[in-house]
Amino acid sequence: MSRPARREWSTRTAKDRQDSATRAALLDAAEELFAEQGCDQTPVGQIAERAEVSRATFYVYFASRAEVFHALAHRVRDEITRVQREAGRASADPRVVVETSIRAALAVYARKARLLTVIRHQALHDPEAAALWRELVDVPTEIDARFLADLRRTRGAEPAAGDTVVATVVTAALLHLAEEVAADPSSLDRTAAELVAVYGRLAGLDGD
Repeated sequence: MSRPARREWSTRTAKDRQDSATRAALLDAAEELFAEQGCDQTPVGQIAERAEVSRATFYVYFASRAEVFHALAHRVRDEITRVQREAGRASADPRVVVETSIRAALAVYARKARLLTVIRHQALHDPEAAALWRELVDVPTEIDARFLADLRRTRGAEPAAGDTVVATVVTAALLHLAEEVAADPSSLDRTAAELVAVYGRLAGLDGD
């Protein structure tokens, strides 16, 4: 039994590398359908049909609908952490880092608002989804907390509260405000600017 499983996994892993466009199409299709009708109400066949591939092709890339759900959650998490890290390399000026990362993160959260709602609702009754949601929230928060700790050490900043508390407040604000930006995309610049101003005060950058 173990050999076929290893061959199947090896085949799927190789296929992921060789034809990532098909995998991405399946993820995009699943994201649309989950947002439209929920995860539990979306059968594998619908995902394959929306991606314009066969059901058999779906199973080349994913073992189950749950695996797609996990992959989508991780894709959002990775996109958020990527913009945070790229912002950190963009400038030595912490204000530029804050402005760049806040705006980029808000844009990502707004674009993924419907999927995030699905994950959050799924987390209410699904322990695995709850763990995914915690990871979505905790990983960006931990990165931000490290940034704040670095501000204390290198800039003498005095955040309004502990690093983790400030980072947690900012993550919660991003998630909440992203829903408003999703409803009104024209508000992105204004909302980002206001959140950057709030972050500056919370992080103790005003007197820098």
